[in-house]
Amino acid sequence: MAATVAWTGWFWTASVVAAAFAGVFGGAERQDVAAAAGLALAPALAGFTFLPWVNQRWAALGLIMAWLVALSGLVAGTGGWGSPLVVSLLLPVIVARTLGRWTRISAIGAVLGYAATGFSSFMYAGLGWFTVVLTVGALLVSGWLLGFAQRGARSEQATNQRIAEVSHELRTPLTHILGFSEMIERQLFGEIGVRYVEYAGLIRKSGAHLLGLVNDLLDLSRIDAGRFELHVGEFDVRDVIEDVVRVSIDSAEKKQIHLGMVAGEAPIMVRADDRAVKRMLINTVGNAIKFTPEGGRVIVQASLMSGSLQLDTIDNGPGIPAAERETLGQAYERGSGGARAEGTGLGLSLVRALADLHGGALSFHDAPGGGALVRVTLPVLV
Repeated sequence: MAATVAWTGWFWTASVVAAAFAGVFGGAERQDVAAAAGLALAPALAGFTFLPWVNQRWAALGLIMAWLVALSGLVAGTGGWGSPLVVSLLLPVIVARTLGRWTRISAIGAVLGYAATGFSSFMYAGLGWFTVVLTVGALLVSGWLLGFAQRGARSEQATNQRIAEVSHELRTPLTHILGFSEMIERQLFGEIGVRYVEYAGLIRKSGAHLLGLVNDLLDLSRIDAGRFELHVGEFDVRDVIEDVVRVSIDSAEKKQIHLGMVAGEAPIMVRADDRAVKRMLINTVGNAIKFTPEGGRVIVQASLMSGSLQLDTIDNGPGIPAAERETLGQAYERGSGGARAEGTGLGLSLVRALADLHGGALSFHDAPGGGALVRVTLPVLV
């Protein structure tokens, strides 16, 4: 992504330089050409400035806003609604699509920018060939970005397909390993040595962990490919929370962690996929237990806020540094404490993806009194 932003900046810079030479040799006023070129170079300079943080939301928004403001000013200064540079207002939308962020906002901004240019078309109306050459440059950069996005989409789709196939092939033998190891552990066909029972238990636990990773990979690949179907129905979310606490209690007790829930006495009816909500909570609770020190506490809290359901997983562990909250939740991204525990960073990525499918969001906050608060907000209240 950083390389794409850098190449886009260089291509656009080359287009501006070529347009400036064309404008000057075409007889336009040098002062006007210099002012227009300076405005046109603003998006490229913004791209180079935000390059180290291009994957963060604020940087992507800043870059897109730079494109919108600069190009709207250029359109206004080259004739407003009748300027050929109107086509350049497609660039912020294409850039946003390439970054995978703020596409809708950039489209709205482009429309508003075009609407506003007709009321301020007086700045550099005599730029001549500068306008023509920069319009061609905008079309070339747009075409290159669209081609890059399509190639990237095809490559990502092929990768997801391979991951899905491999994951599917792994699930069958893993299921057999889990079943047979449990049979040995329970000594269904006769007594065996204590050490063998212990080893069978270790095989089962390791197999269960590996199967969980495979399931996460498979679900993420389905979501990325648009093939994950939500089975939406009405249910009381407190029942799902109770199930998650019940299945997680063994892991908590091994570290002497108090695990509880706060959901009130009244039913909290939602319209969502109960399996997806359970997967989200299992991952957030599992992460909290993993990073909370022995003797700590983990609480799952359900509350209603502004017409949405908030599912908070609260612990009194080391917390999540503010610098990591933007990237945490992306695939294979782990916090600074990730080196101390097993995992690949897929769990929170799956939580974010499932929340997005429900129109919701995943966010990270400081817990009251210290620790981490992982919040899933879902607009699913009945």
